[in-house]
Amino acid sequence: MLINRKLIICLVVLAVAINAVGIFEPLLRNDDPVLYANIAKHIVLSGDWIDLVSGGKDWLDKPHLPFWISALSFKLFGINSFAYVFPGFLFHLLGAYYTYRLAKHLYNPEVGLISVLLYVTSLHLLFSAIDVRAEAYLLGQIMPACYYWLCYDRNSNIKALLLASLFTAMAMMTKGLFVVVTIFSGVFCSWLYTRQFKRIYAPKWLLAYGLCLLFILPELICLYIQFDLHPEKTVFGQQQISGLKWYFWDSQFGRFFNSGPIVNTQGNPFFFVHTFLWAFLPWSMIFILASWRQLRDFRLRSHSQNARVVYLLASFWLTFIMFSATRFQLDHYTNIIIPFASIVCAAYLQDNLQMLRKLASFQRGLSLFMLIMSAGLFVYLFRFTPPVSGGIIAVILIALMFKKTELSYLEQCLVYPSLAIVVIFGLVLSVNYYICRSYDVGYNVAQQVNNLPPAPLYDMDYSSTPLEFHLKYPYWRVDDAAQLPKSGSYYVFVKQQDWLNGSKKLDKSQYTPVAEFCGATIDKVLRAYSNYAKLQSRLTCYTVLKYE
Repeated sequence: MLINRKLIICLVVLAVAINAVGIFEPLLRNDDPVLYANIAKHIVLSGDWIDLVSGGKDWLDKPHLPFWISALSFKLFGINSFAYVFPGFLFHLLGAYYTYRLAKHLYNPEVGLISVLLYVTSLHLLFSAIDVRAEAYLLGQIMPACYYWLCYDRNSNIKALLLASLFTAMAMMTKGLFVVVTIFSGVFCSWLYTRQFKRIYAPKWLLAYGLCLLFILPELICLYIQFDLHPEKTVFGQQQISGLKWYFWDSQFGRFFNSGPIVNTQGNPFFFVHTFLWAFLPWSMIFILASWRQLRDFRLRSHSQNARVVYLLASFWLTFIMFSATRFQLDHYTNIIIPFASIVCAAYLQDNLQMLRKLASFQRGLSLFMLIMSAGLFVYLFRFTPPVSGGIIAVILIALMFKKTELSYLEQCLVYPSLAIVVIFGLVLSVNYYICRSYDVGYNVAQQVNNLPPAPLYDMDYSSTPLEFHLKYPYWRVDDAAQLPKSGSYYVFVKQQDWLNGSKKLDKSQYTPVAEFCGATIDKVLRAYSNYAKLQSRLTCYTVLKYE
């Protein structure tokens, strides 16, 4: 039985289109994406493409490439949320495209199409595509690198060599050295399985390793200039910090041995087990079944068939184990293994078309459960506000579709979960846009100040990265009134209570309130939105003062 290609393509287009709406949402929350956006903003405003700076201080936690890409986007589209998110979303789509090509290379076009559908509808990738961190870029770097290395391994094509080396170097300049585990583990384990050990150090592959190192020279040069030439700089509360040592050791191996400048005493070896189960919804159960079936039937398949299984499972599990071994554990780390899981699931679905009845029933039940639970949760939290009401209507319409039986079991496995997850994502997106945005302090204060006469703003205590990003005027953080200028014109951002009770020692005769806003962090809003009195009690009011 052939899959309905038009149906799968329509679902992919729908998921991408709904996902793309998030590109136009403003950056909110004091979180990594806004921090990274501010670093890129500093590059554009200062013209300094070597030094990474955050809050006026040298910053060392990620390589340069994501910030360079964001800065180039700012040059093209202006400094705004869209310009920051857009390139990350493009890399996300590039990852989807090369997931298709890799799956087609290993299996066939039908497996490729199903893989892309699972990729664009997996829960965490939907959010990560617009909540842009390093992982959004990695998807569009690791997947083409994997594809071109396979091509190079097969026919020693120069084009494949150059592209594979370039994408690998880009991944290394985005996240660090550990990405080579994900990129090369599948190839290396395939060689071990097929007893081609000598390929590891064959001249063609020594050339490949050398090209990868050559392409990361811009990163190494920048790190050396910013840190190694300036041992007096204070980073991580320490001096004598080497950028090269950080890149080759501290940022990667230092995390495993907890010997780097940043130490984490937390960590659970099973963190990524439960994290992946929800991150890969609604396809987690299919991946469990597919992995078990691949291992169970290992002896029944041909040597060549097993080689591609080894490739996929090694790419997934060695990365998974590597993440689990470190105490630095964040849910978005799972993003880069989702494409391999998608291909494993797609191959399983196509190979077991006659055995999908029970799985189809499970996927229908899971989809209905997710829709009902999400609808109930959103109504409980937000009542029947306009975005929630629209989402509930969509939930009802999709639920009614569940009675139709014209779909094959394979199509039922794919269609209902895809539609359910897209509707849930749309609900979250609308609530974030209409509700959460309304209470974000940094974003809303920036909108008010941007309409006032131009002048620098000094932030006392709040340290809002959204305020810093969305503000069109110079932004500075200060601790007390003694650090404020004694002349000129500027704004001061302060808690209303501190201004009224005089705890910040601001001379009230010299400052005039020009704007105010009451807001809260998103988690506080979500927990109290349904109760107006409770929500108001959780809001903190801020005042913008004008000094003349």
